[in-house]
Amino acid sequence: MDAAWSGAEQPVVGIVDSKTATALNADSIADAHDATTVRGDLETVLAAEPSLLVTTGEDGLSAAARAQPGVPVLPIGDVDGIDTVSAARAPAALEAVLEGDATVRRHPVLGIEVEDDTGSNLIRERALFDATLVTDEPARISEYGVESRGEPVSTFRADGVVVATPAGSYGYSSALEAPHLASSIDAVAVSPIAPFATRTRRWVLPDDDIALTVERDEGDVTLVVDDRSVRTIDVGSRVRLGVDGALSTVVVSDGVVSTNGE
Repeated sequence: MDAAWSGAEQPVVGIVDSKTATALNADSIADAHDATTVRGDLETVLAAEPSLLVTTGEDGLSAAARAQPGVPVLPIGDVDGIDTVSAARAPAALEAVLEGDATVRRHPVLGIEVEDDTGSNLIRERALFDATLVTDEPARISEYGVESRGEPVSTFRADGVVVATPAGSYGYSSALEAPHLASSIDAVAVSPIAPFATRTRRWVLPDDDIALTVERDEGDVTLVVDDRSVRTIDVGSRVRLGVDGALSTVVVSDGVVSTNGE
């Protein structure tokens, strides 16, 4: 559920990308609202302990989710599944946020662990949008397994399989005819990619205990997290997924932005 955003008395606006800060006219807006700005790469900005983070594009939001900033994000640019503001409206949106005319929306983030065949943890990742197992070489079909809460759901031959969060269900997962999920739903959408069987199902599963396995491979299988190739997944390995916190974004209504900026 959305909640009203209430910033600090003297907020610090962290802007990831100096070009974005310039285009926003951020310093002037901050001065008018008893705020300060800090800009730079994500690590530099977070070190300044901002009250609000400003990012651009899907990659910027995904990086913020991995970093677990603990403060809300004002996202700029087109991002499927997330309410954002355009670059043209961003200055008015920032003013609206600093004046308290915004709400906060939480987006679940998946925690991802890869275990080898001995149960040892090989890697930990976080995904705001989706996690995918995909066969590297086109036309090489592997066999995948899906489990939910320790129970088998299905095995199938396909080019891959996608697990999408509610935000991610509006992106690539949507092209696979998976259902769109509201951010308030405690679930993920699971979809095969180019399945060998023509009538393969898609699933909406609880988001707390999911496992993907490679039952048989006919080529290298890669784990891709929010469009980043992470590592090769071997037969016998297990990819475990479950919600691990959330990323909060600030949402400004079109009416407020239009009144302030257009």
